[in-house]
Amino acid sequence: MVNPTQRERRSRRASDHTNRRKKSQQQHQKRIDTSSSTRSVYRSLQANVMHERNYLSILTIVASLQLWKASASSAVPPSLVSPNIPYPSIGDLAAERAHYIKHVLKSRMDYVHSKKRTRDFAKWAKQGDIKIYSMHGVQVDSDYILEEKLLVPQKVAEESHDPFPPNRMNLDIFSTENSPPSCYEGISPQAEEKRSIKNWELIMRVLKLSITFAPCYLTVGLAVFSTTFRENTWFSWLTSSIASSGAAWIKWGQWSSTRSDMFPEALCDKLSILHANAPAHSWDHSETILESSLGLAKGSLDLVFDDFEKEPIASGSIAQVHKAVLEGKPIALKIRHPNVARLIEMDFRIMAGLARIFDYIPALSWLHIRESVEQFSHTMSAQSYLNVEAHHLEVLNHNFRNWPRVQFPHPFYANAACIIESFEPGSIVTSIIDQYNDLADYINIGNFQGYLQCAKGGKLKKTGTPKFIEGHDVMPVAMRSFIVTTGLGLYLKMLLLDNLLHADLHAGNILLDFHSKKSGFDGKVTLVDAGMVAQLTEDESSTFVGLLSSMGEGDGRMAAKFALQFSLENNLSAEQEESFCDDMAALFDERCRGYGTHVDVGHVLRGVLTLIRKHQVRIDANFATLTINILCLESLASQVCPSYNLLDSARPLLQSYRRICYTKDGEPIPQHKRSKLANVWLSLKYLNKQKADRKFFRRLQKPISWRVAKHLH
Repeated sequence: MVNPTQRERRSRRASDHTNRRKKSQQQHQKRIDTSSSTRSVYRSLQANVMHERNYLSILTIVASLQLWKASASSAVPPSLVSPNIPYPSIGDLAAERAHYIKHVLKSRMDYVHSKKRTRDFAKWAKQGDIKIYSMHGVQVDSDYILEEKLLVPQKVAEESHDPFPPNRMNLDIFSTENSPPSCYEGISPQAEEKRSIKNWELIMRVLKLSITFAPCYLTVGLAVFSTTFRENTWFSWLTSSIASSGAAWIKWGQWSSTRSDMFPEALCDKLSILHANAPAHSWDHSETILESSLGLAKGSLDLVFDDFEKEPIASGSIAQVHKAVLEGKPIALKIRHPNVARLIEMDFRIMAGLARIFDYIPALSWLHIRESVEQFSHTMSAQSYLNVEAHHLEVLNHNFRNWPRVQFPHPFYANAACIIESFEPGSIVTSIIDQYNDLADYINIGNFQGYLQCAKGGKLKKTGTPKFIEGHDVMPVAMRSFIVTTGLGLYLKMLLLDNLLHADLHAGNILLDFHSKKSGFDGKVTLVDAGMVAQLTEDESSTFVGLLSSMGEGDGRMAAKFALQFSLENNLSAEQEESFCDDMAALFDERCRGYGTHVDVGHVLRGVLTLIRKHQVRIDANFATLTINILCLESLASQVCPSYNLLDSARPLLQSYRRICYTKDGEPIPQHKRSKLANVWLSLKYLNKQKADRKFFRRLQKPISWRVAKHLH
């Protein structure tokens, strides 16, 4: 039984609790009113004096009002006060939102760095929940990319500790009932780009492009009839016009520069310069994109990131990358260029109209414009959405989770206009090669000077003619081995096992992070820019492997048979197919005798592409990507280790794959009839390849001259 004294105590405690709760609610409402009144004062001041453009005075007045009201009402929540984060003078709600965003990004970053995200992906893949949606060469509407078509099953309740959203395709940050609302005011750039395109905008765009391309179409008649003018002048004018016409045209030029099956080699050489000198936008645009994407108030980006570099560390035709620091750890901010998606949509409408016109001009049929635009437009539409690239990165990281020396950036926030991802250290492979080439030139100059001195002293017969060296001669053998074997290995893995290929595998997208150890060389390869991936079917993969196997056997007619399967739309007559097969057989007799004959893979494939263009054999986008990527690897290997033969090195895997997937007559074996242990068998053969590679590079471990050693140390 409760006595009166206890009853009175309980009553007092309940009354005190009620009073404290009411006081807390009143203080909270007072803070909201203060923040609202401050924003209304700011808007009225901005509207009244905008024409005077005296922004400094306005901000000074507003800051004074905010500080006075904040101090009068004790508006600073104790939970937000931190000795490392100074409280801003832009309002409580803005600071609370910045604090919340920083907490979410830090939680996601720690979750990624701890490998928990990778383990979760492996578990979801085992359950069959992971899907990849490649947009390479496939027509996909932008709404399909961003909305429910790409959604996957929701995560179960026990995974609520995961700081990522339930939809595994979406890495955006969503507001909840307990999270501060967005503080960004005004129309975001992303919403502006979604606005429907008006007819007058298309007309203005056509007029601008007409002026830009005027030198090209006014002299096209002369270019058709004069080979000298076409190759020496007209192709240069066309390249300059494309470089001045925006992201869609630049990317089309870059893509076309690799399609020697569709365009003359002289044009491809001119267009190849578009891979350099990509445009860059101002930091103001990057700041606006980040603030609108994260829902931050203007000027509060400093509260989220410890530091950020306003100058981009890299830039492409679609986006550029800034380096930043979050909680002491470096990260990368990839920001889309202004109006890229909108300009791409307008330009593709114009390109489609031009392509239809070119179809009716026989003199321009040698350009193959329609086929190029048709395949390329679908690819570019998806690449302009960075959230698709973020998903590609996660899937590729999952595929290479057991390859500790190969990785991709790890995204932990993404929407259509930006990606926040891990910063991966390393140098572009081409810059490393250039450094060793410069070192070789320096050594060669020293050798030549020594040769001249010996000639003057009459000792020429004893010294002999100096041997000039190249960059790969001074590059450490362990580094050369790592670059070429890892590059070929990851390509074969994506082709034979994953059926998912990075579609832009040129040297500029390959980073190498290396350091010396007592036991030798230790390095890591990072592949960036995964906006384009090629999702291969089993038939596409086996068909291309069949072409490579035919090269290994030196069988030109079998290679022609596989090349004719590169597209289902090849409508060649029997005579045309036979002519193509005869030319392929003659090409192989001249350039490709099979394994062990030092076949130059790049030389053979370029000859194949030339015959494909000559006989008007069509190839689909995925086969073009496979060919382009192996040409890029062959070019890289020739610079690093010219004596390393890609075809001979891949021989164990190619022969095993052909035995598994094809009959003795060259007919494909249906997938359900193939051995269930095919992947295991290929993995064992890959170990044989590694053993042969180690033996090859041990033979290259020869002592270098004292002069080279002197400069290396």
